[in-house]
Amino acid sequence: MDPRKLRVLIVEDEFFIALDAEEQVKSLGHSVVGTAVSAEQAIRLAGEEKPDLVLMDIRLIGPVDGITAAQEIRSRYGVEAIFVTANTDPSTLARAESIEPLAVLRKPLTKDRLAAQLARLLTK
Repeated sequence: MDPRKLRVLIVEDEFFIALDAEEQVKSLGHSVVGTAVSAEQAIRLAGEEKPDLVLMDIRLIGPVDGITAAQEIRSRYGVEAIFVTANTDPSTLARAESIEPLAVLRKPLTKDRLAAQLARLLTK
């Protein structure tokens, strides 16, 4: 496998946003190992697929949000997250930043911003 090709898990409960994120990841030469709509599904898929990275929405279907899911995925599997969110309230953003994700990107996700973050990750 190409060491510069990342395996990405997308966690997004809005179908068209998830589809767009998947297309962007693939257009940058990386692969998508799965898409989840809830924290529980994301945690399970992360364990099964062992992605290199999770693109995580903060607000998800169900009682558990993306911040908690990202913490759980990191603690269980050592996989880091990039948050992609439309949520701009200061307390949520502060909570997201407090778990030290790789980045917090605002929606809409753009190919340029995603490419910059993935390139930064690959140079670590």
